Amino acid sequence: MKKGRGFRPYLQVFVIAIVLAATAVAASGQEAEINKPKIFGEYYQLISDSDLYCSIFLYEEGKPFPDIRIIGAERMNEKVMLDDYDTIYIDKGQADGIDVGQIFLVVGLREKVGEYGQIMHRRSRAKIVRIDGEHMATARLERSCGDARVGDYLVPWEDMEGEIGKDEGYCDLNPELGEHGRVIYLENDFRIAGSGQWAIISLGRQHCIQIGDRVTVFHRAKTGLPREAVSSAIVIDVRGGSSTVKILSARDAVEVGDQVQIIPLR
Repeated sequence: MKKGRGFRPYLQVFVIAIVLAATAVAASGQEAEINKPKIFGEYYQLISDSDLYCSIFLYEEGKPFPDIRIIGAERMNEKVMLDDYDTIYIDKGQADGIDVGQIFLVVGLREKVGEYGQIMHRRSRAKIVRIDGEHMATARLERSCGDARVGDYLVPWEDMEGEIGKDEGYCDLNPELGEHGRVIYLENDFRIAGSGQWAIISLGRQHCIQIGDRVTVFHRAKTGLPREAVSSAIVIDVRGGSSTVKILSARDAVEVGDQVQIIPLR
């Protein structure tokens, strides 16, 4: 009995030591979990596959349309909106250089934007599976991100790379620095847009704009009042006189007519 009572204090000390050690390990793990976002959390996929292959762009007025078109589909009598695994027929074949295995991007003309042109939607990949004649071939849709339709166009597929980085936010800029333009269209013709959505701006290659350029969006409550920075965006597609941007962050809604300014390289 005396030996048992004498051993009890050592046992208590041993248990306390184990508890303290476990607490230290847990605290260390929690600290690592807390610290990790501070180091890496600012960086993310600024330009994703969805931005590259599912987004919108402006098909500018006067530009000739692509010369490959969907003229029919296996299930066109059952549904209008075509998606993955649907079989389509195009108006080009062997005499036009079409080969089995070729990959195309399906794009569709949609809304008209004033005198600028028409909105073009990227909708799906199409893989040629059969040649049906001199001027006809069969393709199958894959990796769809929208509703392809009979009448849509096919353009050559191009592999593109996204961009990982961090949102540098929005702030006042010197109006004398960087190109100025306007928001001329919002995704799906919305009245307002926010983070993660796409917009078309009136700046393009002729203004030396490139994919990856950062943009600040400004809003004026009324003509004659100062402008206020409301959003940051990144260029994901460039045309002659227009570009598509992805809104990264916003403290207020982006509207058609808002001013945009390219952030000068630091």
